[in-house]
Amino acid sequence: MGEVWDREKRIDAEAGEKYRRAIHGFISQYHRDTLSFLMTTRKNGLPMMRPVSTFVEGWTIQTISQHHQVKLTHVRNHPIVGYLFTDAEGEPYNDLGYTKNVWIAGRCEIVEEPDEIQAFFQRRLAATGIGDAHPHDQSYRRVLMKTTPEYLRAEGFAEQQRPVIYKTFPPI
Repeated sequence: MGEVWDREKRIDAEAGEKYRRAIHGFISQYHRDTLSFLMTTRKNGLPMMRPVSTFVEGWTIQTISQHHQVKLTHVRNHPIVGYLFTDAEGEPYNDLGYTKNVWIAGRCEIVEEPDEIQAFFQRRLAATGIGDAHPHDQSYRRVLMKTTPEYLRAEGFAEQQRPVIYKTFPPI
């Protein structure tokens, strides 16, 4: 199709496999140089995006929220969500200044069971040194959002501007 398109078209699936660990490592950084944003959809179809904290186990992306947050209403109405992970400190991979980024779309499950949420905090504490970092008062009830990915597009990992796309997520 042309020189520009050849530099921007996705790499083939077999070649993309060599980037899987690097991409997983990038989205798994907990509060380091990677910023994460959650996109939900309002009932009227309008997308909403906000910065969130994430903790990744396997390929499952987990975010703690408060029971009264509007993003939970969005997820209850439409459980397909998106996460955007961006490199806040890295070198640009092209002349436009873009840094590494990963877009993940998936299905979100809302977990309200206190024992499961406490188990999450214990796993996060063991992995990061940070357990329950949220306010402790009666007005703050924790809710866990667990997203199983269905589609991933990563840019800045392969040569030139070619994205890596995954639709399957085997164990790492």
